[in-house]
Amino acid sequence: MAPGSAALPRGLRGLTGEHGMAAVRLPLRMAFSAMLLWSFALVGLPLLLGLSVTAYLFDQVAAQARTSVAMAVQLTRSSRQLAQDIDNLQRASGQCLVLQDATLCSGVRQAHAAFAQDASQLQAMPLPAKPLRTLHALRTQEGRLFDQVMAAGGMKDGARVFNGLNPQFDAMRTAAVGLIDHSNRLVDAQEARLQQVSGRVWSVLLWLTLASVSLSVSLALLLSWLLSQPLRQLKRAIRRLGEGQLDAAPRVVGPRDLVDLGVQLDWLRRRLAELEAQKTQLLRHVSHELKTPLASMKEGVDLLADGVPGPLNAEQQSITRIMRGNVRDLHQRIDSLIHYDSALHAPEPLQLSVVKLRLLLASLIRRNHLTLRARGVHVDCGCSALQVQGDRAKLESLFENLLLNAIRFSPQGGRIGFDALAVAGGVDIRISDQGPGVAAEDRPHLFQPFFQGRNQPASALRGTGLGLALARQYAQMHGGTLELMPHAGPGAVFRVFLPDPPLAPPAPAA
Repeated sequence: MAPGSAALPRGLRGLTGEHGMAAVRLPLRMAFSAMLLWSFALVGLPLLLGLSVTAYLFDQVAAQARTSVAMAVQLTRSSRQLAQDIDNLQRASGQCLVLQDATLCSGVRQAHAAFAQDASQLQAMPLPAKPLRTLHALRTQEGRLFDQVMAAGGMKDGARVFNGLNPQFDAMRTAAVGLIDHSNRLVDAQEARLQQVSGRVWSVLLWLTLASVSLSVSLALLLSWLLSQPLRQLKRAIRRLGEGQLDAAPRVVGPRDLVDLGVQLDWLRRRLAELEAQKTQLLRHVSHELKTPLASMKEGVDLLADGVPGPLNAEQQSITRIMRGNVRDLHQRIDSLIHYDSALHAPEPLQLSVVKLRLLLASLIRRNHLTLRARGVHVDCGCSALQVQGDRAKLESLFENLLLNAIRFSPQGGRIGFDALAVAGGVDIRISDQGPGVAAEDRPHLFQPFFQGRNQPASALRGTGLGLALARQYAQMHGGTLELMPHAGPGAVFRVFLPDPPLAPPAPAA
């Protein structure tokens, strides 16, 4: 059960219909916080994989480097040790043959064993064919020299034999130096190969970094868009509720808790629709209930003013004029309520005809002659012979509401201006007065129904706050606009733009 459903059974009882819970409830059962955590995990996954691959590649390079360094050190050490073994063998052979000491001949055996061990270690390494042949020849040559030395160990002319063997020792030393040079070249080749591998690894890491970052950013943008979708849907639903569009249920697709919030918004929409229907019904009932006694009151005042019961003196005639004006004012307020409700909820189609502005405004001035005369307000009409296409009754209501608003706020003896000018695509009408103007804080709310600004005249009764809202509604029904113009001087200036021909009124936002 959604939060708050137990406290609101009536509003939630019908949510399983066409625009109810079936329209907002989806199979997704994950909460918004869980989706957010999973989104963070998905965004971090490419980076984590990239770090893992990076660590693996660096470990491989490090292992290869360790192997290469160890082999290079062992190869260099073995090659140099082999050359040292040849020197040791030559020295021990000279001592054995020249001094003719049997105990010294054991050093030859030791040098021979050390040479064989070092040669075996060097031969076990991954050497190319040429160094291997050289090493094999060295081992063969060293074996022959060892046999010759051991065979000549007891001879009297050992010195002569040793001197005869020295060129062979020199040749072996030269071959050993060649092995050392070759070992150095192998070390350099290993270093170059290691640098090449390192360069390739860095190139792979660069592309891996770019791919990981790009994938993470793409996932972040995609998930951000997906997560913000239900928030945007909720925002649109709240905006529609604020604009009074209560006909469609909010549709929220996403996490469970946001879908539940959409359910609550739908309950709020239904509740607002009920309250709006009750308000409309109340306005209609009150308006019609007031019109019946008001008609009787108007008939009685007219009989008194016409002198049917008897002639009236000057004071009585003044009182009847005041009563007639108050009756007419109350009648206009009731009409504003009825007209605004019908214009907002059940607008009638426009009955288009050619309307001459000067004649229309002249009739409005005559209709409100007593009010203008009581306040000493003069109306300047600069409409020349302009004409528009529109619904005459609705245009009369539009401009009469603007005229009454100007009269209401005009000072005693003030002036009201009506100026019309043909512009591209229609007619521009300006209505100005010399009243206190509109406070800056009131401008954003000026055309809202039932709103009344701060600068209310002290001598007048407070109105219903529907005149300007009804005037804008009728202007929009003609495809036009009504707005308050910036004005540096005293009073207020309203601008009405009526297109020619009238455009279709803008459709409500979905």
